[in-house]
Amino acid sequence: MRWLSILAALCMLMSTSAHAGLLGSTVTTQYYAYGGTYDGSGSPATFVADGTAQNQFLNYYTLSVTDTQVIYSFLSEVTWSPSSTSLNENGLFITNGNLLTFAGAPTITGVSFDALSFNDAGIGLTFTGNQIAIDWQNVSFASGSQVILNVTTGVVPEPDSLAFMLAGLGLMSVLRRRVS
Repeated sequence: MRWLSILAALCMLMSTSAHAGLLGSTVTTQYYAYGGTYDGSGSPATFVADGTAQNQFLNYYTLSVTDTQVIYSFLSEVTWSPSSTSLNENGLFITNGNLLTFAGAPTITGVSFDALSFNDAGIGLTFTGNQIAIDWQNVSFASGSQVILNVTTGVVPEPDSLAFMLAGLGLMSVLRRRVS
């Protein structure tokens, strides 16, 4: 009986979780302004996140997605115009800004501004499990500035770790029945 409980504890300890991030996911970027979608240079666009600049929206910014960050690098000075609501659904809100949709990524559980990047005053930020909406309305950027979003994703158990965890739970169940 004692060896069974030791084996169950070892199985549970061997089950670890991997933190999967955004790298390798398919990213769709869509710009929204003036009451709807903007279709033009760089919007809509789809790319695979690999940590390098994969998208350029007009001559305003490039977009990079790493494992844990979304990086907007501004190419020119710009002030985003006022706009009527362009997107307001499923908890996402944009007047004049960008919507990112992630396919093949773990669930997004948190998004925040990186403290070392641009002052986030006035920038709107909403997100769901697979989308991030950023609203630039009335915000100005200088050439060379960056807005970096830190993205937290859910934990994904590795298949062999999941097997160990299930084996440990099964052994615990057997032990419980023997004790009862």
